[in-house]
Parts: sequence; structure tokens; C-alpha cells
Amino acid sequence: MPAAGQKDYYRILGVSKDAPLNEIKKAYRKQARQHHPDVNPGDGESEERFKEVAEAYHVLGDKQRRAAYDRGPERFAQEFDLSDFFNQFRQGPGGGQSGVHFESGGFGNLFDMFGGGGASRGQGYPGAISQAGRDLEINIQLGFKEALKGVERTVQYGVHQGTGARDTVSTKVRIPAGIEHGKRIRVKGRGEPGIGGGPPGNLYLRIQISSHPLFTRKGADLYLELPVTVYEAGLGSTVRVPTLDGPMSIKLPPGTRNGQVIRLSGKGAKRPEPHNQKSHGDLFVSIRIELPGELNQGSKALLEQFERDHPYDPRRNMK
Repeated sequence: MPAAGQKDYYRILGVSKDAPLNEIKKAYRKQARQHHPDVNPGDGESEERFKEVAEAYHVLGDKQRRAAYDRGPERFAQEFDLSDFFNQFRQGPGGGQSGVHFESGGFGNLFDMFGGGGASRGQGYPGAISQAGRDLEINIQLGFKEALKGVERTVQYGVHQGTGARDTVSTKVRIPAGIEHGKRIRVKGRGEPGIGGGPPGNLYLRIQISSHPLFTRKGADLYLELPVTVYEAGLGSTVRVPTLDGPMSIKLPPGTRNGQVIRLSGKGAKRPEPHNQKSHGDLFVSIRIELPGELNQGSKALLEQFERDHPYDPRRNMK
């Protein structure tokens, strides 16, 4: 076996000689997870590979040690002694499947880089280090009404196992009524598995909500633009308004103005729990008066007569 400093640590981690530190860390994380003895109990080859990967990162992950290593094995051996590092690996009592044992000290720090939580003593073998699994985040697309009413969904996503394989898993999730676009839902323990008896990570669902052809939404309040005829607005009328619970009738008073807003209390979205307000928001209906298309001679004559009988200047305050 080559002496310390004579091994090709770059080849061991699968990175180039000019690789930045973040790339070296990423390569180390991947291989350490894959070959960790708790993930591969009784596999001597994986255990040796795990030691080799740890040694490579111990050198390349440190600026001074890496610089000395790049100057050549003899210079590295003169400047650094890895015996303390190797002493952290020893056979556990009884031989057999006791596996690698880590003394308390520097080696445990290598696992601080694993995402999802801190390192601690594990259960897989004497002195093993356990590590929480990595959290995952995926987007989930909801229809406009699904988000307002709440819905149960089965989501599928990929999870990396300790061996490096990627499995597709599924889980049922209840989306609460009133969820807003861009919010996250945490599903505890449904992320990637932990190492050495560590807890699994969490799954986070990032909510994406489709738009609606009629309604827009701000929090729990909904907004709707309602087209009405000039006759309905001018003379007053009962008109039908779409709501989440189906159409309802409202009365327009005579002389209703274009852009006038009518508030329908409690006809908005349900507020997600917990809240200290009423359970539902409101629906704000904005009146839009639509004029008829082409007018015949009789209709034009009526409008001209109306103008003579009721002259007014809507731009009088702009002078």
C-alpha cells in the first residue's frame, strides 16, 4: 500500500487537481455516505474505501496540507505526519463485525459537512457517528380552488439511499385549506435516510397555485370584475355573481357607477389555521359597465335625447 502522501488523493475523490474546495467537499460527502460502514455492515471493502476517502479529504480539505501534497510526496512527508489521523481508526473489541472505531476528536468533524443536522454517536458499530438525513424540497402544483378548499395529494419524489442508489418513494400529504402561493409545508421524516441510526431528513413542499379565469386573490380575500349593462347599472337590477360556493344574486342600486366595489362578507377564501380573524375572507366585486356594440338610428336618437335631458361633465374636476 502506498505511504501517506503518495496516494493519488484527487483520483480517490474523483476530482481534478485544480478543483475548488466546494467541489472536493461535495465529492467527499457523496463517497463517505456511500461507503460508510453503518450503511455497509460487514463489508470490508467498503470500510477500506471509506478510510481511503476520509484520508483523501483530510489532506485535500485543508489548505496547508493540500499545498504541501501538491509540492510532492517527500515534501508532504517532511511537513505533515498523518499518524494521529490513522490512530483514529482502530479495530473494535472482539474483531469480526465490530468495524471501524473512531476515537473522539478531529475525525468527527469531517461529518459536520453532512446536511440535515449535527453528528453524534450512532448505533451501527462501536464509536460510530450518526448523521441526520438531508432535507428535500419539491414543488407541488395546485389548482386555484384546490388551494382554497384544501386537498389530499400523493406526491412522488426521488430519495438517495446510503448506497448511492436513487429510489422513487411516495407519500400522502394533506394540503390545508387557504394555503397561499409560495408557502412551504413540512412533512416530518420523509426526506433522505440518516446515517448510523441518525434520523431521516424532512420533506418540504413548495406550493405553486394556478391562476383562475375570474378570481384574483390577496391573502384570504378574493377579487372579481363583474360586467353589467348600462341599463342594469343606470336603472338598478338584480344580477348573478359567481362565488366559490356557486352563483348568488346581488342588487345593484339605480345609478351604480363604473368601478364601484361591492363587498360580499365571508365569500372569500378560508383562512389557514391558526388565525385570530373570521374564518373566511371577503369577495370584492368591482362593477364594469359595458356599452352595447353598434347602435341603430333609433338607439342613437334615444341617447341624443338623454344627453339633452341630462347633461353632465364627468371630467369637471380635472380642469
